[in-house]
Amino acid sequence: MLSAKDLKEQSSSLNILYVEDEEILREGMQATLGKLFQNLYIAKNGQEAFELYKKEHIDIVLTDINMPIMNGIELIQSIETYGQYNSAIVVLSAHNESRLLTTLIDLGVDGFLNKPVDKQKLINVLHKVSLHINEKHQLAMYEKQMQIDLESYIRKNKILEQKINQLAASTNTQIKAKTLKKPKKKEEFESYYTTLLNDDIDELRDLSEELDNFIAMMFQGEVLNESYLNRLSEVYKKYAAVLSGYTEFTEIGMALRNFSISILLLGSKFLENIEQTGIYFESLQLTLENFRTNVWDKEAKDPRFYNASLLNDIQLVIDFLEEKEIQENEIEFF
Repeated sequence: MLSAKDLKEQSSSLNILYVEDEEILREGMQATLGKLFQNLYIAKNGQEAFELYKKEHIDIVLTDINMPIMNGIELIQSIETYGQYNSAIVVLSAHNESRLLTTLIDLGVDGFLNKPVDKQKLINVLHKVSLHINEKHQLAMYEKQMQIDLESYIRKNKILEQKINQLAASTNTQIKAKTLKKPKKKEEFESYYTTLLNDDIDELRDLSEELDNFIAMMFQGEVLNESYLNRLSEVYKKYAAVLSGYTEFTEIGMALRNFSISILLLGSKFLENIEQTGIYFESLQLTLENFRTNVWDKEAKDPRFYNASLLNDIQLVIDFLEEKEIQENEIEFF
């Protein structure tokens, strides 16, 4: 048998609108519902209820049928016509109103309760509709996250394609620029491998996750502001501080520190077209994460191998924020 506690587990985050014209019944039900739902809204008739419905986000409407000014049937019809929220409707019906059952079913009512209301039946019905609403919310959140992930994968795939094309276009130039010197052996970077601190490795991993979250916000339609810029800039500054402690990465550390300052100085351009800005930052993040994974986690043969690519991507984002024209050898984003 379901209890009020079971119901509250499902209903505590939901809003309910209770519509009843009889004051005694209204006061008794108000005391019960107020303990079970996040917000309880009370109306004395259908018209008053509909005005509340249009102002507030209502998950469940618990309504009487026979009321003055606007009855329950008219209220449900108005809600269906309004159509802004897909709220659950539970009807409180007297025995002499059973003739309206077909009409209510046709209107898509989610539950029925006879008056006077049996408390256990009230719990059962409200638990059922609350559970259904929460399942729909979870499904909607899952679908939204799936869409966000899909869009992110598509963007990253296009960015990677651009980077591959950029790499291919510059391959001949790089080959010509190489000297006949033998490549450095891993042993020549022994000091680098022995001086990497586990705390620094863990901190870069944490900072990378923070950057992923900040960049994801650029594609979620949120209104970003100066506070967001300050926090994002601070993450890059912390990343730079870690890298600057190692000779092999001093140049990147300095570049990231200057980049963190540029984010604040060029904040107006940053926020002007946040989704386009996000594409540039996502490209930089891919390169930065590739650097972190291969150099810090996997001990790359040459820890300086990714320096040039990182410096190029940092400058590319700055050029975008400064509204400079993209050079032929740089990535031209879609």
